[in-house]
Amino acid sequence: MLRFVKNSRNDDSGSALIAVISLAAVTAVIAITVGVATVNSLQFTNSTAGSVEARAAADAGVVVAELALRAEGCDAEDGVFESSGNPAYRVTTSYDAGAGWVEGCPPAEATQVRFVSEGFAQRPIFGAGSSVADVTVEAVYQYIPEYVSIPSVDPAIYAYSIEGEIKNFVLDSAENVAADIQIKEGNLLCQNAARIAGDVILANGFANLTNCNVSGTVYASQHVHVSGNGTRVQGDVIAAGGDPATGTRNANTARVASGAIVNGSVFAGGNTRILASSGARVDGNVTAARNTSTVLEVANNAEVRGNVLSSGTLDIKGTVNGTRSSAVTSLQLPPAPDVPNWVDIPYTSFAGSTWQSEGYTEVLWSGPCVVDGSHPFWPTLSTRTSSTVVNALSCGASGIELRNNIGSPLSLQADIAIIANQFKLDKFRAEPNPSTAQRKIYLIVPDNVVSATNPRPDCGAGQGDILLTSESDFRPGISGFLYTPCKIQSNRDGFRGQFYGGQVEFNQQAKLTFVPTSPPGIDLSGGTTNEQVLVGAYLGDRISIRELSSGG
Repeated sequence: MLRFVKNSRNDDSGSALIAVISLAAVTAVIAITVGVATVNSLQFTNSTAGSVEARAAADAGVVVAELALRAEGCDAEDGVFESSGNPAYRVTTSYDAGAGWVEGCPPAEATQVRFVSEGFAQRPIFGAGSSVADVTVEAVYQYIPEYVSIPSVDPAIYAYSIEGEIKNFVLDSAENVAADIQIKEGNLLCQNAARIAGDVILANGFANLTNCNVSGTVYASQHVHVSGNGTRVQGDVIAAGGDPATGTRNANTARVASGAIVNGSVFAGGNTRILASSGARVDGNVTAARNTSTVLEVANNAEVRGNVLSSGTLDIKGTVNGTRSSAVTSLQLPPAPDVPNWVDIPYTSFAGSTWQSEGYTEVLWSGPCVVDGSHPFWPTLSTRTSSTVVNALSCGASGIELRNNIGSPLSLQADIAIIANQFKLDKFRAEPNPSTAQRKIYLIVPDNVVSATNPRPDCGAGQGDILLTSESDFRPGISGFLYTPCKIQSNRDGFRGQFYGGQVEFNQQAKLTFVPTSPPGIDLSGGTTNEQVLVGAYLGDRISIRELSSGG
């Protein structure tokens, strides 16, 4: 019995040992499992925190780059923004100007800007292949073109209003200076192979060009329509799209059709259409800015070699080589151009006049007011050796008439101004003496109604037009300035100089070669600005933002 009990005790001891060993093993397994789980949990938590930190750093880089472009412009070297501390990021700037993404700061011609920002966490990630977490974020923004006004310059032709159509008209420049036309009131209808070697600026009107070549910009307060295979605008087309008097506007603010070509850009305050007939083309950008209802159309066979931007919708069936941006907010609406007010040039007496202060002397007209080859006074102008004003107001309302049989050209040794109430000029001929000199002749019908509150031409009783008939012959070195508050009418003429008229009318085959000839001491610009030029761009709304990669 005792042996049985003893053996039983021995058996229990073995079982207990096995139980203890098993329990220890289980405990060890649990401890290892708990430890591994704890480490994994800590690693996961740390990794998550690192990714969050890296994403926050990447977002911070985007904000820094965005604020820099909005406030100061892209002044970072090569368009790279990089922090020197925490948060740690590196942002690369790219732009799309129509040929895909290019790294660097955006030019004015770009339509989109992209920031690729890589953010870094500053905590170690245990067990990962890298000691620092990184997240890359891409943000894309609209880039809005910005136009500003530039100061007005003396135009070749200033017309307070304009009459009729310009046909076969040629406006050239003799001094490599843009020969601009500025029209305060009225429209420009240019056709039949007419050529204008400068800008056309209309403060309150529209421009229709058919088979007309403009070497500068066409800028109108209302619409601009350009059509015909022979029509080319070598600068920009800017159409504000409104009528300041009525608030109405043409359904098509800008239209390029029937094979017409615009070598610059089109900037319109309303619906814009580049139409298919004969393959119309715009070499620059096309921007249609007014509201969400604005339509920008590029029809079949039409081509835009730059970018297209619309504050409303796009209807693209033709070719657009650049980017396409619709519903672009914050697009600048083109303002109406500013053409200077009329400048009065009075002449009631020589004493106290601008001419006197500029060193001129006065002589009175003598002899008949109709000048032919036997006129006694006219040839004496060639003997004047100092700047002279010829007061011919005594000729009355009929003014001065030059006949085509006047004889030898007027050979000028000095600048001459003739003041009369009207001029009729038939084959007006002049040359400088010596031939290498530069001489000027001013033909002035005075505007004696001078009022700061009435900046308009006043064609009063007894005052009249300046009529150019047949062909003038102004040799190189001679230029003339024609001024009347009434009308300047040019018919088959080859004048050199400038026109400044209350009205201007060009008949068939008229020609003017622009030479700057403004009267001394008289500012015709009025301190205005009248042309919009693309000078830059600014960051618009963000189009998209996304996370490209996350590592660590």
